[in-house]
Amino acid sequence: MDPAPPAPSTSFWVDSTLTESCNGRSKIRVDVWTPARVAVGPRAAVICLHGGGWILGQGTDCSRWAGAVMGALDAVVFSINYRLAPYHPFPVPIEDTVDAILQIAKRACQFGIDPDHMILSGFSAGASTALSSWIILQDPGSFGYKLPFPAPQIRGLVLFYPVLDWTISRPEKRKSCSRPDLTLSKALTDLIDACYIYPCIARKERTDIRLSPGLMPGDLIQQLPPIHLCLCEYDMLLAEGQRFAARLEAQGKAHSLRVVMGEKHGWDCPPPMWPKESVAVEYGEATQAMAAWLCREHDSDNASMRSARTSRLSIPRPSALLISRSKSCET
Repeated sequence: MDPAPPAPSTSFWVDSTLTESCNGRSKIRVDVWTPARVAVGPRAAVICLHGGGWILGQGTDCSRWAGAVMGALDAVVFSINYRLAPYHPFPVPIEDTVDAILQIAKRACQFGIDPDHMILSGFSAGASTALSSWIILQDPGSFGYKLPFPAPQIRGLVLFYPVLDWTISRPEKRKSCSRPDLTLSKALTDLIDACYIYPCIARKERTDIRLSPGLMPGDLIQQLPPIHLCLCEYDMLLAEGQRFAARLEAQGKAHSLRVVMGEKHGWDCPPPMWPKESVAVEYGEATQAMAAWLCREHDSDNASMRSARTSRLSIPRPSALLISRSKSCET
């Protein structure tokens, strides 16, 4: 049986500075996982943003991912408990995340990390928030922000089934999925939409790239660090993820794309004692990409992969998985 996900080593609170309506000291909790082994120097930092549609979830939802990252990279993992809608709708969760990223970097010595070796990761809403946070860090002034500390260098982004385009209606997204019956329920997505985008913004006006980061302009795409995208076959977000990957490819940006066949949105999130083997495979693929980013510069090659539809007993562990990867993802 697989071991239980590790508990955080510690937690701490950071200040909210960017949200004028509800800022203050010690508003945002950050959970931290530190590898048990003795460090030989500053470690990389992997920041995680949990899913839950900006209305549910907490930092410890990333526990299994944190264990995979520590085991593969010997990195310190930080999971941000950004504040949730409906009390804290868009853009508060993104602003909380930017605040936390800056203050984690500021405390680099405290946690034994290198602030210039940071990777952002996230799941669903958290993946969207990770990408939106990166956008703000590039040009905060264009959104009316004044950052309290210098922005750290982000070495890469790991995005599991992100929300990228709010200008597309939910019915359109469901229609694009080959199994609309397996997508998130209308009741849940209606609740998410009403809570997170409040006051309501007309669909055609949801082009703010903090809200729809997949619509970022081409010049901003050129600035992106390497990206690892993991999408699910039976997910209403599959098509927009693939469109974003196509934009990355068209501009020659280093990225890897995987589609988990036969699975729906959030397939890795339920906390069973024995998770599906594909979870170990995909977490392994993501950490392999991250290892490459931390060790060398990337060129513009990219790869598009699909996870095989297999049973628990027949699929190999990530360490034994033989696949063809791009030059930018080789280790």
